[in-house]
Amino acid sequence: MDSQTETAFTVLERLEREHGRKLKDIATTSMRSHTSGMKYRPRVKDPLLKEKSGVYITLRNGTELRGNAGFIYPTYELWNATRMSAVNAAFIDPRFKPVERNEIDLLDIEISVIGQVEKLRGNTDKDFASIKIGTDGIMVVGLNTSSVMLPQVAMEMDLEPVGFIEAACESAGLPENAWTKKGVSLYRFSTRIF
Repeated sequence: MDSQTETAFTVLERLEREHGRKLKDIATTSMRSHTSGMKYRPRVKDPLLKEKSGVYITLRNGTELRGNAGFIYPTYELWNATRMSAVNAAFIDPRFKPVERNEIDLLDIEISVIGQVEKLRGNTDKDFASIKIGTDGIMVVGLNTSSVMLPQVAMEMDLEPVGFIEAACESAGLPENAWTKKGVSLYRFSTRIF
């Protein structure tokens, strides 16, 4: 296990509800600050929030998806990845109109802290039977495109592992069977959801 993988794994293991509350506060305040033209930089004392970690933010207003953005790899400290992902999900996701200031308090903010990212080696149904639906997320990379599917998507869509992979391929703009083709790589990752 390399140091980046080890860090991602231990961050997930050590996160508690209080960390989730702090991350949601950072996400909300970052969005509010952005609407005022300011960049929010919180005082972060907890060393765990200063660990580098991937994170994805999903915003919903009721049942309506309002934005989704994040970082799969641990490039930024967790607090900063959360801050940037919240702003990107609310105001930069090209699929949606930007979130209005008066809408921020109505949003359900879901934070998925990303753990270890592992490349899947095979390309047959049997090779992917080890994917844990509801626990593992999927990333498809290839042919100048990529897609990330969080674990909760498989649950919402009632997908089995192969169907989950096919949905990730389609989300990337690829044919659903692209995962069987050369030049397309699959990865799985674990998450802790707040």
